[in-house]
Amino acid sequence: DLSSKEKHFSSCNIRSCIKRLDSTPSFDIGIGIINNNINNMKLQATPLLEGDSAEVIQIDELSSRSFVDLLDANKALLFQAQDGHLSVEDFGDFVTSLELEHYPYIGGAAPRTIIPVKAGKDIIFTANESPPQEPIPFHHELAQTPNPPEYVFFYCDVPAEQGGQTPIIDSTQVYRFAKDNHPDFIDKLVKHGARYIRTLPAEDDPSSPIGRSYKNTWNVANRQELEDKLSEKDGCSWEWHDDDGGSVRVTSEAVPAIRLVGEHAQNQVYQWTFANSIVAAFLGWQDSRNDRHDALRFGNMERMPEDVLQSIADFMHNNRVMYKWKSGDIMALNNRLVMHSRNPFTRPRRVLASIWGGPKEKVRMAQPSNGVAVGLRPESFYLDQEPATPLVFGFWKVPNEKCEEVCYQAIAKGYRRLDCACDYGNEAEVGRGIARAIQDGLVKREDLFVTSKLWNTYHKPEHVPLAMRKTLDDLQLDYVDEYLIHFPISMEFVDFKDKYPPEWTNLEGKMVIVPNDM
Repeated sequence: DLSSKEKHFSSCNIRSCIKRLDSTPSFDIGIGIINNNINNMKLQATPLLEGDSAEVIQIDELSSRSFVDLLDANKALLFQAQDGHLSVEDFGDFVTSLELEHYPYIGGAAPRTIIPVKAGKDIIFTANESPPQEPIPFHHELAQTPNPPEYVFFYCDVPAEQGGQTPIIDSTQVYRFAKDNHPDFIDKLVKHGARYIRTLPAEDDPSSPIGRSYKNTWNVANRQELEDKLSEKDGCSWEWHDDDGGSVRVTSEAVPAIRLVGEHAQNQVYQWTFANSIVAAFLGWQDSRNDRHDALRFGNMERMPEDVLQSIADFMHNNRVMYKWKSGDIMALNNRLVMHSRNPFTRPRRVLASIWGGPKEKVRMAQPSNGVAVGLRPESFYLDQEPATPLVFGFWKVPNEKCEEVCYQAIAKGYRRLDCACDYGNEAEVGRGIARAIQDGLVKREDLFVTSKLWNTYHKPEHVPLAMRKTLDDLQLDYVDEYLIHFPISMEFVDFKDKYPPEWTNLEGKMVIVPNDM
């Protein structure tokens, strides 16, 4: 049921570098165990961005910690009951069990109705209630605000008779397209940010896709309260229109439009994203009060070029991933990494939403789930142990027959930073030296800062975890403190069993450079 007329992205495209290395995903009990057998129904998760190639993840025990890891790695997941049907109340239990920070829906344009559930009175609401014939363009939820929510959840109560899908797209893929094809535009977004211009009515207007009143948008009761809130935002301006029922035209402060998602809850994500709602504003901010052609400015108040906006919008449309809703489905999106939209539909359709901030501190600081995460920084990160004058011992050119003893003696003499690499061809010997030093009580693992490097033949995303796994096995470690790209040169893949380390040539003795978007 993962279907689209458009192209599907597989795991070899944009995937966070923290993909679990276990061949069969499994999760230990951790902080905040989610009720994994709600009404005696176990859950399963499907990575949505992988399209038809997605493999279902059977979840034995899901913790708050493993949920964070899954969404950092996969960006978008479909949760379903393995047997049975998840209800609206189950949806409420699910999202509140994740131990995420509460996020009030303030600043959004869409009219919504709160749906009270036992788990909370203001955590679930209707998805955008704009007319069914109106498509909702791609956007990060509340990207027009300085601090958007980290997670967006959708629950399908009643699927549409026709249409009504919630298409998604990888935001990093959009950023890369825009950066490659419209570099000047991206440079201006980075330098100036984006401003959004919208006229909000005094009362909700259900006939408009952006008809949410300024009172509900900003959670205020009157004009003065709104002005008090807006005056706190440096660079924000507003203008009252008494001839239009007391509506207000608001020009936002300059908001970041390109963001780097770096370390998140000890996971090293590090991906640039097209983190804005400019395409949604350009295509969708149109009603009796608003002209979509006047909805956007760069932060310096320069107009944005519409041909570029249309080009990016076309790319999104042609590369979207769609899923046909079933009743009881829960879609979980990492809102920092994935954009979503809505297709027109034929009634009936009832899809609910819930938005949340990041994981609570105890979840962020908990040890990640089973399986090694590329770039994972453990709590024992090399900080307090760093000597006043750091010593780094490198293993390039150290002969294999001497390397184990050299490593052991280096640690014994006080070296705590060890520089290794696949290409050095001696990581197995280094690993034996480290193991001896730990066994003999010279150091603990957390006393060492171990660096390794990804070789040129393993740059494709599907090969990175395999290369990391090989390095960790050779070094006899659960993690490395630093994992570098050895050279920014991508070469033809050479299978581990055929030649390791592969060095600079393939099996035919040729050096073959391959294009790769790093």
